[in-house]
Amino acid sequence: MKMKYRYILKTKIVSVFFIGMFLTFSSCQDQLEEEFYNPEQQTQPSFEMLFTGALQPTELFRPEYGPGYHQSRAFNRLFGLGTFPYAAYNNVPDNSVTAWTGWSGVTLRETQFNKTYVDFNKNIPVINLMLNSLPEEEKANYEIYVHCINVVKAYMFQRLTDIYDDVPFSEANGAYQNKFWAKYDSQEFIYTSLLDELKEIETALAGTTLNNSLAHEKFKIHDILNNGNVLKWRKFANSMRLRMAMRLSNVDPTKAKAIIGDIIGNNLPVVSEAEDLIGMAEKDYAHVMEWYWPRAMMEMWYNFHAPRFILRDIFGYKGPTTPENQIDPRLYVVFQPNKFGDYVGCDAWGSNQFPNIQADMEALGYSESQINTAKDWNYDDHLDPYFSMYNKMTYYNFDMKYPAFSPSETHLLLAEAAIRYPEVAGSINPVQEYRKAISLSIDWYYEVNRTNKFGVSSTPAIPANISEGSQYPKPGVAVIEAFLSDKTSQFNSLNSHDKIKEIFYQKMAHLNVLNYWEIWSETRRLQKEYGILAPVSPKWVWMERFYYPSSEETTNPDNFAAVASKNDHDTPVWWTGRTKN
Repeated sequence: MKMKYRYILKTKIVSVFFIGMFLTFSSCQDQLEEEFYNPEQQTQPSFEMLFTGALQPTELFRPEYGPGYHQSRAFNRLFGLGTFPYAAYNNVPDNSVTAWTGWSGVTLRETQFNKTYVDFNKNIPVINLMLNSLPEEEKANYEIYVHCINVVKAYMFQRLTDIYDDVPFSEANGAYQNKFWAKYDSQEFIYTSLLDELKEIETALAGTTLNNSLAHEKFKIHDILNNGNVLKWRKFANSMRLRMAMRLSNVDPTKAKAIIGDIIGNNLPVVSEAEDLIGMAEKDYAHVMEWYWPRAMMEMWYNFHAPRFILRDIFGYKGPTTPENQIDPRLYVVFQPNKFGDYVGCDAWGSNQFPNIQADMEALGYSESQINTAKDWNYDDHLDPYFSMYNKMTYYNFDMKYPAFSPSETHLLLAEAAIRYPEVAGSINPVQEYRKAISLSIDWYYEVNRTNKFGVSSTPAIPANISEGSQYPKPGVAVIEAFLSDKTSQFNSLNSHDKIKEIFYQKMAHLNVLNYWEIWSETRRLQKEYGILAPVSPKWVWMERFYYPSSEETTNPDNFAAVASKNDHDTPVWWTGRTKN
């Protein structure tokens, strides 16, 4: 049965619970004016509360328990971020394990799609409509809300279309325009629209200075993402443009160069320094281990063994005798030592997993009994880990701002832009950008680790136990500089092709388990030139995209018919520049 007041793209556009109003769907413009601009009602709180409400949904800027649980249980395994010793997976046929089936696969298939339309986007069309309804003399002071919330719209829809390809966009949450059954727009259209809008927002915000109006004073309070900092919103918008432009490298390099040239040539502000990081901390201490991502990490802890590829091939740690200047300092704060005080990674599933465990542990002098315990996964991952795990003192810092866009990503994007498009990015030194990206990443991880004030008996509490050495002192300046010099020297010696590969691996190291969507997207973008760069298990079937929610075929059949032919896992999305084999 079709339920008009239930379907996510049609009518669940707003329950503007922040101001106690219920809006019906007839006579859109008259209704809007009646509900929001009745002389007996205040106008300002509508903008402010809707704006704050659009920033608050979990899984937008603050990761949530449910999606995090299923992502850790299935999706991270796809590209080598989630692994554990498991003979059963090692012995199945190659290309036989799927991430989109089963309990977690089906849940993942539904979550991002439904949350975007039910939670993330519900207030945004209303804010835009409200601005259009204001008298001209009032619009100027309220435009700031619309510009900034549309940057958030770009952030959420870029992620959504990267996951699914074509999705409802132009008619999404369009009940006010009597668009109850939203059409699917192409990924090309969505990218073009968002990039054009972000450019318009940058231009508008560049000419915006907050004044003493009530609207602007309240904006400073209700902007819970960037604290009313207009420059920071510009940096977010331009950094999104940079990320999306690079995504076009296979399908529209001309447009990519134009956007990158505009940003670099006009010295537009981007997320480039530590204080620019775009992110939001979870302040709900009472429920942080109930409703949010830390609970997912606790329950799925066995999927957080340190990937051997990152530990050895990216961070350069080959064992205790590895020269200090060759070890990435992030090793000690991204990962924690095992029960014996050693750093031992776990390989992806396949024929090499057990032989590598054997070789790595033999090199450390472990007994055959200890090695067999590790292979048999006969230990408690939390209390008695035989492998390095992700570092609890870093990832259980409950005050951490979860990064939506970090300066390290910006500098890695600029490094690749300088290599690919020297005609527009010639003023950028890719080696310097590469070095700064790693330097800022080192600083960020150590700061999150150092400032963690929580423990196993605090409120909230870190799940027991915490391995000795998990809160690792930051190496001295000389040590870090020696590492960076060695690392940049190696990078400088590479050809352009291999430099771009190395930039990808630094993205993987930095973004890691907190920004897995970007790692997956970048793996697919570079696949045309490099193959699959992520350390995937040969046992897992590669995913090019997510299936649409199963309900789409029955609740929105006419529009779904336009995309039904590519509702699968192996049709590449548009910006990959590839076609289905």
